[in-house]
Amino acid sequence: MDLVQLKKIVNGEFLNLVKNKKINRFEIDSRRVKEGDFFIPLKGQNADGHQYIEDAIEKGAVGYFSEKPLNFKNGILVKDTYQALVEVGKHKRNQVRVVIGITGTSGKTSTKELMNFVLSNLASTYATQGNYNNEIGVPLTLANIPESTDFAIIEMGAGKVGDIDYLGKIVNQDISVLVSVGHGHVEKFGSFENVIKGKGEIFNCGNYSVLPSELKKFYNPKNPITYGEDGDIEIKDIKIVKDGTVGIIKYKNDKIELKIPVYNIGVFKNIGAVAGVLYHLGYDPIKNLEVLKDFKSSSQRGEIIKIGNFTIIDDSYNANPLSVKNAIEILNSMEGFKIFVLGDMLELGEYSQELHREVGKLLNASYIDYIMLYGNETKYVFEEIDDKSRVKHFDNKDDIAEDILKFSDFQPVVLVKGSRGMKMEDVILKLRVMLK
Repeated sequence: MDLVQLKKIVNGEFLNLVKNKKINRFEIDSRRVKEGDFFIPLKGQNADGHQYIEDAIEKGAVGYFSEKPLNFKNGILVKDTYQALVEVGKHKRNQVRVVIGITGTSGKTSTKELMNFVLSNLASTYATQGNYNNEIGVPLTLANIPESTDFAIIEMGAGKVGDIDYLGKIVNQDISVLVSVGHGHVEKFGSFENVIKGKGEIFNCGNYSVLPSELKKFYNPKNPITYGEDGDIEIKDIKIVKDGTVGIIKYKNDKIELKIPVYNIGVFKNIGAVAGVLYHLGYDPIKNLEVLKDFKSSSQRGEIIKIGNFTIIDDSYNANPLSVKNAIEILNSMEGFKIFVLGDMLELGEYSQELHREVGKLLNASYIDYIMLYGNETKYVFEEIDDKSRVKHFDNKDDIAEDILKFSDFQPVVLVKGSRGMKMEDVILKLRVMLK
């Protein structure tokens, strides 16, 4: 795409066009602009991106959108820079053969990464980078889809009813994937019923659907294929082993036993979603999963780290009741001395105390040797643990790291979990420093 083509797409007017240039990538943050990028200034609560246009050009931007008649070179005047971004995203989306939209309370990013890993072995594939899954990140992701892309995997996040419906109208996905529904973000949604409704908006678009078998009762999706213990795609015999997670995926008379080099029982549910997408795309939903034996989890999402005598499972990126339950099951099934480090699960609203107490009950009944808690809400978890000698509540993350060091002789497995706002990765960073 070049500047002349872009002007037509957004129905804009040139501002001081010096030379028509090819656009490598679209960027909304002037600090990240590179040579060949096109800068899109957005208006936020605290700043107006228009004030960074000159900076973006100095860093090599080939052009920019503007709502004001500026005189910097190669500008395109538009009524609304955000809507212009959306129009670019929609245009690029229409160049892709198949678009897959993914949402869920937990597991959507892992599913996206697994799906990208598998589909990239079959055709040209592009997926959401990082967690660019909101009303800005989604159209920006679409805008940056490379030319000649066969499959685009778009992660879609939501904080309230209507969010997924809005994003779906931009993405207009062909295949809609719902990976889970839980109490995450229930504070913003207002109720668990609204979470069910909001996540189900993924099915407002698309002609084909993939979802867990236990959730089908809530929705009326188009051309669904389900996965799970009782799904069209069966998932069974999942267990943690020394060097990863093993399980069986089965569709009709075909099945495959996989060992994935991550410690995550939930990863097989995510693989079930991948198999469902393969089915809708016309590929063998079982044989094409074999490449996952080489899959590696991304940072802070079940990443395995060896530090001295410690095996750290870094699952600190985020936490909600579903993912915490999964984390407890993972650690509980492992051999050796087990330590669980948990920060608050946030955005649970009036359900927070109840849901933290449920986590406490799970931990109380577990075989986890030592439990370390951090945050105001985890005090409810603490109260549910009968044997206080195996649990401790901390006011400082540095103290958690120092306490972990006391167990060095046990060569423990330590799983670190918490909501994004708790920044539980600080515990691991401190351990790295202390063990240098």
